[in-house]
Amino acid sequence: MKSIYITGYKPYELNIFNNKQQEVKYIKLYLQQRIKEYIEEGLEWVIIEGQLGVELWAAEVVIRLKKHYDIKLSIITPFLEHFSKWNEENQLYYSQICARADFVTSAHDSTYQGGHQFRNTDQFVLDNTEGTLLFYDEEYEGSAKYFKKTLVDFASKNQYNIDIITMQDLSDFVNNYIEEHSE
Repeated sequence: MKSIYITGYKPYELNIFNNKQQEVKYIKLYLQQRIKEYIEEGLEWVIIEGQLGVELWAAEVVIRLKKHYDIKLSIITPFLEHFSKWNEENQLYYSQICARADFVTSAHDSTYQGGHQFRNTDQFVLDNTEGTLLFYDEEYEGSAKYFKKTLVDFASKNQYNIDIITMQDLSDFVNNYIEEHSE
């Protein structure tokens, strides 16, 4: 795979209210491990839609990995100024990531007009990537459940890779990480 879309939970869906929480560290470490595996298999582009949570944490990881790997980050937002209702801290965080991305654009050349912009952007991203890494677990519903349905429908009709990270996957990673680093 040359291009992958990474998405999943928003921070509040994981009871995360600050990027300095320990949980964020482990999520980023796990994303780093997974992205490195993809890079070693030929991944060139990571695409996100610029949402808080898993997407921006993945972006941070890609930016860090760019120091050692030939990997690029693309941010394709659903509409212009999608971050405008975020608090100042999150807007600054987002702008710092955008400044280090390789490509930033909006799928719609307008500000928010309706939910169709999210659906259209999801479809555009699916049509222009070879796979999705989705951090989502059926037992812990979140906003990604809508995208997951679209993803599964799309993959059933197209040759498309789906890689889903569950809470159990993350838990196993964290337990192994702690065990390895406590010796």
